[in-house]
Amino acid sequence: MSADASVESLLNTLRQLAIDPNSAQAQQHQPGALIAKLRAINRSSNTAANGKREVTAQVRTAINATNLQLQNLMYEKRHLEREIEKCRQFAFIYQDIPLHDLEEFQASAPEDLQTPDIMADEHQLMLSRLRFELLQAKKDALDSERKSIVADTEAFQKDTDGLAKPLEDLGNLMLDVQQRIQKLLPVATASPSPAPEGSTPQLLTEEPKDEPKDEPKDEPMQDASTPAS
Repeated sequence: MSADASVESLLNTLRQLAIDPNSAQAQQHQPGALIAKLRAINRSSNTAANGKREVTAQVRTAINATNLQLQNLMYEKRHLEREIEKCRQFAFIYQDIPLHDLEEFQASAPEDLQTPDIMADEHQLMLSRLRFELLQAKKDALDSERKSIVADTEAFQKDTDGLAKPLEDLGNLMLDVQQRIQKLLPVATASPSPAPEGSTPQLLTEEPKDEPKDEPKDEPMQDASTPAS
């Protein structure tokens, strides 16, 4: 029997004794027995109260720990929400990049950039579109560089073609001059004849050798008083 049932039974007995103190039940239940029952019930109630108090403390501890975890989660949630809002307000570079339309991307992009998994994920799709724009930019830069090189080559070829005729004429002229010089060499090596006045002197192939000059001889000095003969 539980403590609550024992208390209820004892209260009923006390009510009956209060109504008819001279009854046989009143004679059967002596005051000492009632007091002993009350003490037993008190001990049982105290034991039950202590047990409930321990259970209540354990539940309170669990509730406090859960509440602390909830506060930590709420703090982390607010922190993440602020970071997400900062990221949303951040001006990314890709927002200023002109992108091809989605239809053009699907028509021109390679297959590895538009797989079903990529097309189903918005973030991966944006990354693929940016990669495609990078590939297109590199391709356009290479085409522009190739066109510039071709234009420079054509201009150089045009300038070279314009110099071909003058270079050919210059080569012919130098060849003619060389042939004339070779014809004049035998004439220049022959003995020179006196050239008439007004004519151009011929070139000498050898320089005239310096002939030894007669050294002046010392003459005896005459006396100033001797008349010259």
